[in-house]
Amino acid sequence: MKIAIIGTGNVGRSLGEALSKCNEVVYGSRKPEETKAKLNGANVATIEEASKGAELIILAVPYHSAKEAIHEMKNNEKDKILIDVSNPMDEHMRWAKGFNESAAEEISKHAKGAKVVKAFNTIFAENMKTGQLGAEKLTTFIAGDDEGAKAKVMELARGIGMEPVDVGMLEKARYIEPVGMLMIELGYGRKMGTGIGMKLVGRNSA
Repeated sequence: MKIAIIGTGNVGRSLGEALSKCNEVVYGSRKPEETKAKLNGANVATIEEASKGAELIILAVPYHSAKEAIHEMKNNEKDKILIDVSNPMDEHMRWAKGFNESAAEEISKHAKGAKVVKAFNTIFAENMKTGQLGAEKLTTFIAGDDEGAKAKVMELARGIGMEPVDVGMLEKARYIEPVGMLMIELGYGRKMGTGIGMKLVGRNSA
């Protein structure tokens, strides 16, 4: 699959490293030539070009930059799966939304016609490379209105090494995003570090 990753921060690069093993990955950047030099010759294009040629798009920019990044796609996200990995926090790393709408739902209003799926936001960037901590597969919670799109994202997650859990429609991202913020608080606020993760367990778990 040809995947466009919009954003070249820690999250974008880690997902790119993981997904490039079995997929063709292109990064979308506002400054592609400058970014290409930093990424050791990785496939980098403008946001418009990357999104145009992709089958699936991962929006890996900070929450406050999402609207602008979508605008730069020039409607190339229409009819494509768009994975939102953001956590809605402000510049002080504090919660920046209410509880009547998730960041994913807000993004879906800007990315009109895209099949928006929430995923990966509860896993620290360094752990996205394998989807695991030691022998434990990390859980990523998936939400979206399109069942086919969710199935494809769950397949990608399993390919990385994660354990995806479908929590329902896109509005359920309202439950997933606070979990992402909790992980950030534990990792940075409580100084547990990023070598932590979440796994959903049950009686039938391996």
